Amino acid sequence: MRHTAKKLILSVTVLGLAGCNSLFDQHVKCNDETANSLIYQVLKDDLNNSLESQLKDLIRQSQINDLDPAKLKLSAQNIQYVLADSRTDFIDPHSPKTTCSVDLTVTLPSDLIKKSDEARNKVDRWSVESQADDIGLDYENNKINLVLEYQLQPADSGKKIFAHMKNTSNLQTLLSDTLTYAFLKPQIEKNEIRNIEANKQAVVPESTYAEPMDTTAIEAADAAAEAANYYAE
Repeated sequence: MRHTAKKLILSVTVLGLAGCNSLFDQHVKCNDETANSLIYQVLKDDLNNSLESQLKDLIRQSQINDLDPAKLKLSAQNIQYVLADSRTDFIDPHSPKTTCSVDLTVTLPSDLIKKSDEARNKVDRWSVESQADDIGLDYENNKINLVLEYQLQPADSGKKIFAHMKNTSNLQTLLSDTLTYAFLKPQIEKNEIRNIEANKQAVVPESTYAEPMDTTAIEAADAAAEAANYYAE
């Protein structure tokens, strides 16, 4: 699923703009703690929105009849985000906007990757690693490394900060797909079992089936028997 860059708001009524740049009082510092908290929240909320959309599609298509839908979004809580070394890329002198970047590391549990890859294999889909490589993400040892680009802007009231994420679309796609396939693994396995059982029932036991006799062959056999009796007499 593809996502466009999104904006979220985090109220900072207590801190206000205490972290403003000294050169531009209306600008928010890229390393502001409140701004960092907002970045974490945006990442988590974007993923939850993606999973919510996935769930709606799965439910509409009746693909998760044996699963608890709530477990998909709960599984997102096992993903860890770490921000490090934030830096200021540009301070707009004509507006209160500040462009920033930060090193983001996203860690996925190994058992989650294993389940996702097993499910993907059963339905002939790329592995997590292959998908990450295809969409240009730095993925290794269950970790995704990304230089996250974003823009900060305080509200005119000074009580809120806006965060605009610029390059998280592919990241959210990989995370959402990985969680969804892991979630679907039990359903895929149950469907396989059902298909096997259905195929077994479709096969008629040999003991209850007999090939129809060829009447031409029977007549030929009778004629041969009569001829044998004639010459024997």
